[in-house]
Order: sequence, then C-alpha cells, then structure tokens
Amino acid sequence: MMKSTSGRTQRAARAALLPALFPMLWLGSACGEPPLDDTREEPVMTQEQGASDANLYDSFTRANHDSRLYSLEQGVHAWTPNPYWGSAWGIMSGRAYLSKDDGTWMDHYATVPGSANVRVMVTLAALGEFSGLTFRHVDRGNCWKLATDLGARKYFLTKYEGYTQYFPLQIEQAPVAGDVLEVRTSGTRIDVYINGVHKGGVNDASHQYATRVGLLASQDNLARFDEFKVYTQGTRDATLQPFTSNSVWNLPIGQEAVYASTTDPATRDFLATWFDNRTINAWANWNEYSHPISFASTTDPLATVSDFNDSSRNGTYNVPATATIANGSDKHMHVVNPSRTYIDEAWATTRQSTTAYTVGRHHKIDLYGSGLGPQNGVRAYGGAAVGGLIRAWETTPTHPKYTGKIQHAIALAVDRAQLYYSGGSSGYDSKGYGTAKGYVWPATEQDWNSEWNYKGNVPMGAYFAIPPSVDINAQGLTADGKMVAQALQDHGAYVTDATVGAVTFYVEPTAPSTFAANLRKDAAKLRSLLRRVTNNSAATPNGPGARRVPMLPDLATPQP
Repeated sequence: MMKSTSGRTQRAARAALLPALFPMLWLGSACGEPPLDDTREEPVMTQEQGASDANLYDSFTRANHDSRLYSLEQGVHAWTPNPYWGSAWGIMSGRAYLSKDDGTWMDHYATVPGSANVRVMVTLAALGEFSGLTFRHVDRGNCWKLATDLGARKYFLTKYEGYTQYFPLQIEQAPVAGDVLEVRTSGTRIDVYINGVHKGGVNDASHQYATRVGLLASQDNLARFDEFKVYTQGTRDATLQPFTSNSVWNLPIGQEAVYASTTDPATRDFLATWFDNRTINAWANWNEYSHPISFASTTDPLATVSDFNDSSRNGTYNVPATATIANGSDKHMHVVNPSRTYIDEAWATTRQSTTAYTVGRHHKIDLYGSGLGPQNGVRAYGGAAVGGLIRAWETTPTHPKYTGKIQHAIALAVDRAQLYYSGGSSGYDSKGYGTAKGYVWPATEQDWNSEWNYKGNVPMGAYFAIPPSVDINAQGLTADGKMVAQALQDHGAYVTDATVGAVTFYVEPTAPSTFAANLRKDAAKLRSLLRRVTNNSAATPNGPGARRVPMLPDLATPQP
C-alpha cells in the first residue's frame, strides 16, 4: 500500500493487482482521504420519492375550468361518469363535485384512464360523508376506493368485488378539509398515503389490470375536490439499476454531443498504449478488484463499520455475516440495506467479526439520488462505486430482467499517470470538494497525491463515448463486446478512478465468467473507438440535444 503523510493524518492511495496475465502491473483504484478536522459531509437525508411532474399523466387544477368537470382537465384523457345515467359532475366555486346523483345509495365516480402501476392523488377541499378517490376501477361493483368516514372519524380502503364490499385497511385519522389522499400501486401492492405520510398497504391481485382512476362521491354529498393528479408509476428496480433517470449514470447521450479527434490531448492520452515508460493495456476487473454487492435483511448482524481515515464516516448497519469483500487489496464491500433504498459502500475493508469492520472509506449512498458527490461514494471521482458498474443481471440471459442491453453509462479507470493535475494540494474544502484540481464535472475530487502521480491530460470525470458514425457491427466484436459497445455509443463512459498499467472496465463479480472473458478479449478494441465528449457539463449533461435513445423508466417506489 502506498502511503504519504500530511499533517497529523495519514492518507492511503488504493492499489490493486492485475490478475496473473499482467503480474507486474498495479491496477487498483485510488481515492483521497480528508483530514480528521475537515468539515463533516452533509448527512444523506431520508428520501421520499416525490410525484415528479416528469411522470404526470393527467391532472386538473382550479385554474383550468369553466362550469363543467371536463374543463378541469389538463391532459388528453376524457372524464367518464359512472353511472352513465341520472348523474352529473360539475364545478362549484372552482372545484369539482357531484352535482346530481341517480337517486340510489350507490357510489358515484368520475374517472380517467390510468395504468396498472400508478400514483393517483386528490385534495379534499370540502368533505363529504363518503368522498375520496378510486383506483383500479372497472365499474361501481368492481373497484378499489379510498374514502372518508366522517361518522367514524377515519379513512377506509375498500375493495368492491362483484358488489361485495371488503375493508382491508381502516385508518384511524379524522378527515380534515385540505387532506391530500394518495394511492400508489405497483404489481399486486397497494399503498396509502395521507398528507404524504404512509398509512399502510395491502397486497391484492384481484383488480391488478384495471387501470381507470378518478373521483368518488356519494348521494349528492358536499365534497369538493382540488388538484387531482395521476402519475405513471415507475417500474425500475433501484437495486438493479439505481439513481434517477436524469442522473448522468442513466441519461442517454445527447444528439448534439461533440466528439474530439484523436489529436485532442485527453483523447490522445486515453488511447495511448505506451505512457510514462510502461505499456497501457485494456482490461476488465471482475473476479478481483471489482465491486461486489450484498443484500442485507433486518435479521443480519448489526455491524459497526469504523472508517480509520475519518471517524465522521463511521456507520452502523445490517451486514450479512457472509457479505462479500472483493478479492485484491482494494477490498470493496457494498451492502444494500433491508428496505432497498440505500447502499453502504466501503473500501479497504477488514472483517474483525460479524459485528465489527474497519474500512479506509465508507459512504451511505441514496439509490434514489444522483449517485454523484461531493463525498458520496468510495471511488476516486467522489461518487458512487456502483455507478457505471456492469451488473450481473444485465449480462445473465437467464435473469428475469435481462434485456440484452446495458442501458447506462459505464465506469472506467485509467492509468494514474494518464490523469490530469492542474494545481493545489490534496485535501477538501468546507463543502467536501477536492482541493487538488484537474477534475471536471461530474467528478468532485481526485486521488490523494495526484500532485505527484498525475502526469497526463485525462481529467478525472472526463466523459468518453463511441461516436454515432462508428458501425459497431463492423468491429469484429463478440456478442458481449457489442453489448458494451452499444452502451458506450448510447450512454458513454466516465473516468472515475485510477489504475497502474491499464484502462479498465468493471464487472460485478457474480456476472458470468464468459461475459468477463469476452469483454477482456474486446477491451482494447472498445477503448480504441472511444473519443472524449467536449461539451459535457452540468448545464448540458451527457451532451446537449435530444437523447440518442429513450429515457429509462422512473424508479419504482420503495416498498414500505
């Protein structure tokens, strides 16, 4: 392990060995370590996935109306009253309401098309005895609803099936004007939120493929409705493909991206096969020096993880007794929490016991966040280690979620001598950004001791991609190599770490050995096709313009 001392804190630059194929080449990743008296990083806040207007499917607001319910609509999906005869919905004081019923004691609905996985919200501006929303609606006798019970001072979740009524969930909360009712459905799961607070849920498949959603009122009641919204529910599993759809890790490259020529200093150094008096190979870390991911449950040991470089980064969380620690001196250990919302990343891990670990760096990463720093991951660029990792599920044809595609940007490491240093000493400012410079967005730091080790023109955080003019099918690649090449053309690659002796891809250790072997075979060719994208920035992430391929689905709501 290479070490240097600055002040009273010892910093370690991570190192790792290539497999026996290149026995004399160091191939590790490296990250800086802040002094003990640095400002502590901001804690990761508990994240509640909001109903982003990016998934807005249909809605109404009071600002968009005349005297008819239909005028409230902002989307293109027409309202349908149920029953179709003897009742009417209208507008009073700018709010939707049931203006006339059919003379029965049956519930009345006004619905629009939704989807099987959906989020539907409505604000109750004025209460009625039985008022609220319906979802997974077929007709009055076959549907689900969330409604008030003013007499009992509670809300109830009701399933109608063949005109038989069931009450799988009753919420002891007195309804109040202004309450926001929300239901989220995903597969067979139904979850209820009132004013943004989770109130419980059920599993039921009886109406799973019913998709209409809407308003509920009864017997000319006095309910009035504000701000009805329908969102398509996300379907992407954060444990398989984390981070928001517009994170640089998931965002497709822009069609107006500008690709550098091979004479561009960064591209030239990236492509070099001889640099700083040594051969630069192309490789894929897989069985060693990669990033294994383990999944914790609430029954796993509650372990103390002590960061020997910065005690403010210590953590206590569930860690399986058999959690995988990567082979090689980097010794990464990454653990997804039981609720599947965060991943705890660790580098230089030693298991003292099943309840005690020492590490060289630890960070807790929000799987529903961006995956970027500052100080938000154990890679040298300052962000998540799982960002850009080629995962086992996307390379295993028998996996149920396998698509034959890698639909995200890919993480790369380059020889540390190829990397660019522009000035400053290793350390961190008060916001957690590295004070040794040369890195570019989205990186927020670079290796400790970069001032001595970086000699080239490739900035940490540089973005590379295969230009659209390249015919991938004409490159003589294996099928697995073509899959990676397509990802490099559609989503690009980020320089996130340093090695010695190779430009390196990273494959999850549980991926098939055949995939890793094919990628290693094709790695040199893939590198030769890459060019730096020169107009990538925070203002134009992954290049400007329309996206080259469609955006990924939004993340599914974490299950409570």
